[in-house]
Amino acid sequence: MAYRNILSDPVTRAVYEYIRDRIEQDSCPPTLREIARACYIGRSTLMRHLDRLEAYGAIYREANIARGIRLGDKEPPFDED
Repeated sequence: MAYRNILSDPVTRAVYEYIRDRIEQDSCPPTLREIARACYIGRSTLMRHLDRLEAYGAIYREANIARGIRLGDKEPPFDED
């Protein structure tokens, strides 16, 4: 799988950065609804981007937990603008 191509998507980047920033600021991950609203995307679109981030190892998700997103061991290799 070509992770660089997947993770260079600007929406995937926005989702990851929002999650990372919220965890750094609040010491608490955001809910799916909060992420979707902040990134101006629907929940199904959000799930696709979270799947990409999780497959890469940038995040981990705990099922059935409202704030169950944790940062992973790998920071995504986003292309620099």
